[in-house]
Amino acid sequence: MPMPWPGLLNDKYRQAVRIMKITAFIMLVCTLHVSAGSYSQSITLSEKEAPLTKIFKAIEKQTDYIFFYNVDWVKKTEKVNVQVKDMPLHQVLDLLFKDQPVSYSITGKMITVFPKKNDDSQYDNNNKIALPIDIRGKVVDENGKPVPSVTVTVKGTKKQTITNGVGEFSISDVSDNAVLIFSSVNMESFEINVSGQKEILAKLKTKTSQLDEVQVIAYGQTTKRLQTGNVATVKAEDIEKQPVGNPLLALEGRVPGLFITQESGVIGGPVTIRIQGQNSIAKGNDPLIVIDGVPYYSNMPITGNEGALFPSNINGTNPSALAFINPADIDRIDILKDADATSIYGSRAANGAILITTKKGKSGTPKANINIQKGWSQVAHFIELLNTREYLDMRYEAYKNDGIDWTASSFNNKDLTLWDTSHYTNWQKELIGGTAHHTNINASLSGGVPAAQYLVGCTYTKSGTVFPGNFANESAGMHFDLNNSSSGQRLHMDLSGSFLTNRNQLPGIDFTNQAITLAPVAPHLYSTDGTLNWESDASGSSTWTNPLNSVYFQTTDIRTNNLLGNFNLSYHILDRLEIKANVGYSRLQTNDYNAVSIGYFAPENRDYTPSPRAAQYGNRSMKSIITEPQVVYNGRINKGILNGIAGFTFNQQSWEYNLYAGKGYSNDESLRNPQAALSLTSSSGYSLYKYVAGFGRVTYNWEDTYLLNAALRRDGSSRFGDKNKFHNFASVGAAWVFTQSAFLKKNLKWLSFGKLKASYGNTGSDQIGDYSYLSLYNNISVGVPYQTVPSLVSNGLSNPYLQWEETRKAQIGLDLGFLNDRILLSSTLQRNRSSNQLLPYELPVMTGSSAIIQNFPATVQNTSLEFLLNTVNIKSNRFKWNSSFNFTIPKNKLIAFPDIENSSYASSDLVVGKSLGSKKVFHFAGVDRTTGKYQFTDAKGTLVPLPDYFNDRFALVDLSPKFYGGLQNSIEFKGFQLDFLFQFTKQKGVPVFYSATPYVAPGSFSTTSSNQPATVLERWQKNGDQAPIESYTTGYSFGLGYLYLSDAAFKDASFVRLKNVSFSWNLPSQWGKKLHIQNCRLYVQGQNLLTITNYKGLDPENQSITALPPLRTITTGVQLTF
Repeated sequence: MPMPWPGLLNDKYRQAVRIMKITAFIMLVCTLHVSAGSYSQSITLSEKEAPLTKIFKAIEKQTDYIFFYNVDWVKKTEKVNVQVKDMPLHQVLDLLFKDQPVSYSITGKMITVFPKKNDDSQYDNNNKIALPIDIRGKVVDENGKPVPSVTVTVKGTKKQTITNGVGEFSISDVSDNAVLIFSSVNMESFEINVSGQKEILAKLKTKTSQLDEVQVIAYGQTTKRLQTGNVATVKAEDIEKQPVGNPLLALEGRVPGLFITQESGVIGGPVTIRIQGQNSIAKGNDPLIVIDGVPYYSNMPITGNEGALFPSNINGTNPSALAFINPADIDRIDILKDADATSIYGSRAANGAILITTKKGKSGTPKANINIQKGWSQVAHFIELLNTREYLDMRYEAYKNDGIDWTASSFNNKDLTLWDTSHYTNWQKELIGGTAHHTNINASLSGGVPAAQYLVGCTYTKSGTVFPGNFANESAGMHFDLNNSSSGQRLHMDLSGSFLTNRNQLPGIDFTNQAITLAPVAPHLYSTDGTLNWESDASGSSTWTNPLNSVYFQTTDIRTNNLLGNFNLSYHILDRLEIKANVGYSRLQTNDYNAVSIGYFAPENRDYTPSPRAAQYGNRSMKSIITEPQVVYNGRINKGILNGIAGFTFNQQSWEYNLYAGKGYSNDESLRNPQAALSLTSSSGYSLYKYVAGFGRVTYNWEDTYLLNAALRRDGSSRFGDKNKFHNFASVGAAWVFTQSAFLKKNLKWLSFGKLKASYGNTGSDQIGDYSYLSLYNNISVGVPYQTVPSLVSNGLSNPYLQWEETRKAQIGLDLGFLNDRILLSSTLQRNRSSNQLLPYELPVMTGSSAIIQNFPATVQNTSLEFLLNTVNIKSNRFKWNSSFNFTIPKNKLIAFPDIENSSYASSDLVVGKSLGSKKVFHFAGVDRTTGKYQFTDAKGTLVPLPDYFNDRFALVDLSPKFYGGLQNSIEFKGFQLDFLFQFTKQKGVPVFYSATPYVAPGSFSTTSSNQPATVLERWQKNGDQAPIESYTTGYSFGLGYLYLSDAAFKDASFVRLKNVSFSWNLPSQWGKKLHIQNCRLYVQGQNLLTITNYKGLDPENQSITALPPLRTITTGVQLTF
């Protein structure tokens, strides 16, 4: 069917030219199942007196071929009668064109119709000499969008040009019977016969090879084939298969060079992200996170009410702000690692960058999508603890070892004398053994035409908890994208945004530690009358603190609103020149309330005056606004394509918080009213960060063979004083696609792709906190203010000479493709060196401040070897099997710290030549066979029970991962699909082996912490015993404290985890037609299903007994498309 193109095609051919189109064979065609091309496709037709144009349409619907023809020529043809069933395409074509004035030829996926000789003398080369003509045209993709940077070549000549930013091209003095070749980095190559046409509309097909997929980079796009940097991508199809609430968790085990630790299984808990290791000793190692061009906080700021917001602020990591981003809204996540990829972001991306792109509208008929899922989560593994008999024997033996009569009332022995020693409670099951229920609903509507597209989506999520009680975390949100182009495609606008509101009423406490350490003979949770049991003694005093007091009498209510908006405007002022502007805004706001009513306290403490009732009211707000004007050039120099971009960044971020704490409320009903408090204290904070930069990048591509990329950026940050407020960052990357060589193409046909790439550059870091270069003061409350004037206390001395930390990154990589890219191997060796480290310099007390921030001449080096292997194992019409394997060997080292032995860091864990993850520890020498106590080797080699902290920590333990990676498989059979991912890590950690905590020795008692792991049963009992555990004691064990500072405390914590499984079934299309739906997919998904490890503890990933481990989650759902 011919397509008009007003303003581009002349009147004669406006209704005559048929659009050209290419379609490629399916990506990485299985070598065991080779397609037979055009001759394998079968046609079924039943038409009488039908024009050829109608037959052409029918064939296009049944195949992936397209007809190209001149309407005037086809008008001369006769109508046809055709009745065929499952006939090969070429036989049908021969039948159609028999006795017609036109014939056909097949090139790729295009069927060109042309006059037979002597039927149109105008195109008879025997009667007419070809005359030169001028041609102009436009190139669009299969969705009608213009395609820039397409090379248009006159076949057999050196004459060529490229399309501009709106897909237009022009080329002069071309023979009227010439052939034009269209080629692009991510589009299928295409040839077209000019046949006298002066205006052409070419419709190209996007390539389906992994190497030619669009790769998002800073301020632009490229392809994996032509990228010079180190960039990895996780797409929506992989994110959607994982039942996670935080999109960062969808990256675990999938990206080489990216190490992620889920610090807590609590919803919205902390997540640690490291891209290619730890660069800074102390001042920030988080990557830059950008959502649709808008910088976004990776973590929430501290306000003092974190126990209410998220109960697991652990390991120095704040709660993750990404918990308020809906994973279903994300189209792709790109991870930028090396200098070539990140230096254009300057100081913000010293630790790499994570670019999150949300879903956009696409051309096509309106499409509605609904996804409903229901899930369940549980703790996957419990620690083997002592049962009642084992616990009591431990306690009795401890008293015996200490020579104490346990029946004496003067000792802390409530568990033996007052509590019921005949019963057993599994506290892990009671406190963290519940099932968290999840409900998630996502719906979206999208569609549009080539000039305008839209997408609108909404979501609702409700998640419970494994802790006791009926609590929930609920979220509702919406996401939209609207983009529009002018009729000439020169003006383009894109507006996108999302809003999510969340209400978190989960308990403000993590029960994990109590679940492990409560004695198995601890009292029952409830009394016979159903009230909380406080197990009072004869005097009426409670003998324990019931852990459920926080469930029933502590109220947590946190309300969060997260708004993101982005507006892009671009205009092609010239064919090769485009101006752009990006404006973005984000605001994350929380209002939190945490109160304890009178029932929270033991009955004997409830009548105190003033009342022990207390409440906290807090709010925080994080805002970011960014404006980035840009100029983009796209042109051609000689045989290469030159792209350039220059622009400015203006970014302002602020955060503030207010916290009010009230005490002495007269009744529970007034707890939400701050004015009802007998006493009310407050604290607040505000911080403003301003950032300005100018940047530029030039990319040159010589015939898709030689690639060069250079970037430069000058940053200015408000976190530094006037002496060093600005700094320059630059990088250069180059690549050689050596398989473009004619020699290799001819002699190494099995090697379908080969690229050698390298990059070098520097980035910086300003993650030191705001106002660090200034003298800071805090207000301090005193009983009697001096002269009634508020008092101040120093909180930091000024240092206007603070400089940027600087990281120099070098990388070399090799990318290979085998067997028509069925096997793709990428290997990268990188080295990052971070210098000018920002650290506190300790000061004498007389200065009024404990330290001042300054730059130290220390250098940290990170090296890593990264591998990524993607294979298409089997690919046929019914069965497909793809695999992906990634593997990283990291190495972190402090390579320089001049004069460290004479600095305040001499006693720290920093050791030149060793990893930042290393710890100076004592050397454990086992249990003394005579005394039954732990012993250690001092610096002189002597066995001692109590080593010296400063002199005897000569052993080193490295807690950095030795290697990590993942293995992913995707198998499709007919309508069924199975995906699974194994994640693995080689590392050391602190197990729960010698005791439950470092502070409570086996045999001692505390009402909240006295049970022990079953491993303590292997203890020393008598002279001569050889055992790993020292003798039991009722008191404090200094040896146990030293043991946790020794090499014995760190054991193998390596693991292999079945991280994700997704199994789905797509209903047959004929069923969908009957139900009036385009597609229906039923699925089951699982996360953290199985862990293989020797680690003794709840989980080898977060290695904690105070924070909930990552949960095992199973979901089922249905996805409908209309």
